[in-house]
Amino acid sequence: MEEEKKEEFEEDSQKTHDDQTKREKSVSEAQQIAWLSYLGILVIVPILVKPDNEFIKFHARQGIALLLFEIGWIFIEFFLRIMPIIRYLAGVISFFVWVGFIALSVIGIVNAIQGEWKKLPIIGEFGDSIKVI
Repeated sequence: MEEEKKEEFEEDSQKTHDDQTKREKSVSEAQQIAWLSYLGILVIVPILVKPDNEFIKFHARQGIALLLFEIGWIFIEFFLRIMPIIRYLAGVISFFVWVGFIALSVIGIVNAIQGEWKKLPIIGEFGDSIKVI
């Protein structure tokens, strides 16, 4: 009984080690281009270059989420600026929203270059729900 448990434990630890080795290899192969995922439409470049790399897929999902939020904000901003009463306020709010988008891009680029699997603050969970790639 104890021998079976010991064998199961060894198999599990070997599987974990293999998964970790695979993940590290995935990162080292993709660090050079994964950062492009956070530069708007350039998110397609890493996907086209290394479509099967898990590190690329992770950062591409995060980059697509950021891009979708940016596009959504463009539409919201357009409608806010049409209304004469809040036009000035919309401009001020828009400035801070775009600064936030730039900050998220920088965070994503730094994470990709450093080989980290960190989600973007605020919108990172949305990136996990993207199953296109």
